[in-house]
Amino acid sequence: MEEKELKLQKQMGISKLLARLLVKRNISNSDAANKFLNPSEDNICDPYLLHDMDKAVERIQNAVMNNQMITVYGDYDADGLTSTAVMYETLEQLGASVNYYIPDRFVDGYGPNIDVYKKLISAGTELIITVDNGVSGYEEVAYAQSKGVDVVITDHHELPDKLPEAAAIVHPRHPNKKYPCPDLAGVGVAFKVASALLEDIPQELLDLVAIGTVADLMPLLGENRALVKFGIIALRNTQRLGLLTLLDNAKINVADISEETIGFALAPRLNSLGRIQNGNTGVELLTTLDDDRAKQLADKVEELNAKRKELVTTITEQALQKLAEENPNKHLINVVAGENWHEGVLGIVASHLVERTGKPSLVLSVSEDGETVKGSGRSIESFQLFDAINVHRDLLISFGGHHMACGLALEKSKVVELQRVLDVEAKNQQLDLDKKTPLEVEQTIEIDDLSLDFFEEIKQLAPFGVANPKPIFSFSNYKVQKSILMGQDKNHFKMTLKGRQEAIDAIAFSIGENGQQLVNNADEIEFVGELSTNVWRGQTKLQIMIKDFCLDIAETTKIRVNDLRHSKLTPNLLRTDGEFFFFDATVYRKLANYFKRDARIIVGLDKLPEQAKVNNLIIVDCPPNLESFSTLLNKVEFEEITTILYPYKPILLTGMPTKEELGKVYRFAVSHKNIDLKNDLNKLADYLKIKKDLLIFMLQVFFEVGFVKIDNGLMAGSSSSRRINLKDAPSYRARQRLLEAENVLLTSKTVEFEKIISQFITV
Repeated sequence: MEEKELKLQKQMGISKLLARLLVKRNISNSDAANKFLNPSEDNICDPYLLHDMDKAVERIQNAVMNNQMITVYGDYDADGLTSTAVMYETLEQLGASVNYYIPDRFVDGYGPNIDVYKKLISAGTELIITVDNGVSGYEEVAYAQSKGVDVVITDHHELPDKLPEAAAIVHPRHPNKKYPCPDLAGVGVAFKVASALLEDIPQELLDLVAIGTVADLMPLLGENRALVKFGIIALRNTQRLGLLTLLDNAKINVADISEETIGFALAPRLNSLGRIQNGNTGVELLTTLDDDRAKQLADKVEELNAKRKELVTTITEQALQKLAEENPNKHLINVVAGENWHEGVLGIVASHLVERTGKPSLVLSVSEDGETVKGSGRSIESFQLFDAINVHRDLLISFGGHHMACGLALEKSKVVELQRVLDVEAKNQQLDLDKKTPLEVEQTIEIDDLSLDFFEEIKQLAPFGVANPKPIFSFSNYKVQKSILMGQDKNHFKMTLKGRQEAIDAIAFSIGENGQQLVNNADEIEFVGELSTNVWRGQTKLQIMIKDFCLDIAETTKIRVNDLRHSKLTPNLLRTDGEFFFFDATVYRKLANYFKRDARIIVGLDKLPEQAKVNNLIIVDCPPNLESFSTLLNKVEFEEITTILYPYKPILLTGMPTKEELGKVYRFAVSHKNIDLKNDLNKLADYLKIKKDLLIFMLQVFFEVGFVKIDNGLMAGSSSSRRINLKDAPSYRARQRLLEAENVLLTSKTVEFEKIISQFITV
């Protein structure tokens, strides 16, 4: 390896680091390195190397010359929308009579739809060109042909055993013709057709190609790498009014556009159209020449993207709550179904569940009639989700997907059986949920060797993405100068690392309950990370984005944890041998009759005997805050702990009220007198569209700070010019602390929960 690095370093006149990074990517000679680092038009393949390209071009040219009506049949995701825009603009440039159709996710489903084909043909379509779909449409193509309408398929998805008898099938993995870049995105295939039709490389379309390729997570190697690299340059100089307005709304400087801009800003916004409404407006946004229309459409996208985020957050929390109630610890796969869950975001929700629980996840929405469920699944690298479900197609109404993702529909009555067979398949595949995919660390670097020049050198490997990830490094020769928690919720962690001369910040986002432990033990943290830059007040600083870390804290005691947090609370649970502890006397009174006469029960921290010793400490209810939980664990000496943590009045789903909700209730309170809370509270909650429990909480807070007066059940607002911070109210602080406790103690996986208990004991 080192010999190859030295040879490449000498041949290319590059640094040892860059040579090492190239060799680790199997690029070990100067010709391959030049093509990788400095792609040119030579990296763009001849479009006629694609199967049936000659047939496709001939049929399309014939349609243009004879003024036949052409319909471009696309798809509703970012790849499909950009593919449609590429083909539509190309045909318009050729003077074709052309329109486009984007299937509706909720009406037409994905891909070819025979009812839609019938409508298009009845409306006068004489040639259908599919983009980013089509190879699965055997029946649809046969119907079109029977009506004298040809179909030209351009697609990149998995090829079925039986291909449609289309006029042409342009596909980079067609078995009859091997293409040099088999991993083109749908937009990449459409671009190759455009290149053949225009007899040139249409550079004005490269911005769309970059968006679709990155959004569809295609490997950024070979021709794809060149297309995206050129496409990012095109994006920085784009004249597309829709994209410019979209970027402006997202507060992104056009000059700063990168593959990350596409992945985290443009792609999610374009995808939100098909997820929430219909994707047709996406194509119009990408192709419009009208300033006002561009602004109108971009604003609509921003609105839908915000709605998508809100739906994802809400459904994710509801799904986690359902999983908690249904005892997921006995399942290796999450299968969760809910009513009124928006189908368009279930794939994203499934991804969030994978992140939060570490398990492959299926998220399903129950139909209005309650008979069927439909949804999406996402997996982890070590579990073949498609294979696991594919062998049980008899349970399903419809199904499709690949290793990491799928879509499916089935009868609601078969969901339990699906859960059972998936758990069996997980065991057959020897799924180990505690085993993580290892990160590939490039090398160890001294802090003093880091610089902006060093960062610029690494950037030569961009664009980064699938098959070309950002380099991850470990770091040496530094001392931790400072460590803090950041963010409104204090869930981000930052260290300032000092070498002999240089200093640099290292940041970890969303570290959850580990925060204070990291701050307290920053000197002991082992971590790896990527390099990035932070621009503040015109100054560019290098920083490390922590990708993974390890903190070993010596355990002072070895205990056995019986995790019953997600078990249904039944009388049998309250008949376990051990010492039962309740934080809340109200919860104890509710359950008192279920205990055996000789049960040993302690209610309240103040009732704990000094130096209490028990064999099995059974914690029945959820504590009001983490401090109480820590106090209990450190006041009682035990060999075994059983955690039920029954949430008597859970607030995870409702959380804290928003500023808008607080403002709405306050305005109503100060403008009305003598509101009868005893009799009209339900009506008031319905009127304000706020959950009753949350409304009661807000009124309690307002009462404590003097915003309302309550006398004999009658409430009246009390306007005040005083500046009052609601967060200082006792009820507000108590709810925040309870929410923190529920988040940490009720949503963590068993392995994480055991670590949390150990950390509390060692505090």
